[in-house]
Amino acid sequence: MKEINLKLFLKKFIFFFVGLWIIQLGVALFLGANIGSDPFTVFTQGLSKVVGVTPGQSNMIITGVLFVILAIIDRTYINIGTFLSVLLAGQFIDLSVKMVSVIPFKDLGLIVNCLVLVVGCIIIGIGFSILKASNLGVAPNDVLVLMLVDKTKVEYRWVRMTYDVLVFVVGFFLGGVVGVGTIIVAGLTGPCIQFFMPKLEKVVKAILKEETETGLKKSA
Repeated sequence: MKEINLKLFLKKFIFFFVGLWIIQLGVALFLGANIGSDPFTVFTQGLSKVVGVTPGQSNMIITGVLFVILAIIDRTYINIGTFLSVLLAGQFIDLSVKMVSVIPFKDLGLIVNCLVLVVGCIIIGIGFSILKASNLGVAPNDVLVLMLVDKTKVEYRWVRMTYDVLVFVVGFFLGGVVGVGTIIVAGLTGPCIQFFMPKLEKVVKAILKEETETGLKKSA
């Protein structure tokens, strides 16, 4: 029985890592195009310029601080994936930035870079859907919003909007890039996640369910 559970958790971790890396690949495209991105990436980018670190290291600093805040206020919201996101998301960002550095973003022009951001939104939609389907938890910045919703009893959309505006403004004043890409990302990321999530969650959960059912048969 222990062996079967280990296989199931191993598959969950694989899906989590794959989803997390895919998300950061999309973020790397945002950073490479450099014409604006989502509020949290603007914050990450701004802090990296002020502190003098890479975007990935900046991500680790921010999510690490948020992780500590979550642990102090209510650690029940923390899952293994929340902790892994702090350790790995930043490293995946820097690795992905190196991977996409072969693309001559500056020579592509505004229109092509806008298309790059569209591709980035699609990639993030795929990655987030896979990660969420692993059911191991999400990054501290996303968990924080969920916790605030529960604690304040305010609707998710209002808490999310307030949070996004706050990190966006802070990121902008820290030097994060804001531009036409910000509008593209704001308009497409949500719909991309909404499109891919039910489809990919169905696939991932079917695979995990298959492993669970196999384990039940063997233990019977």
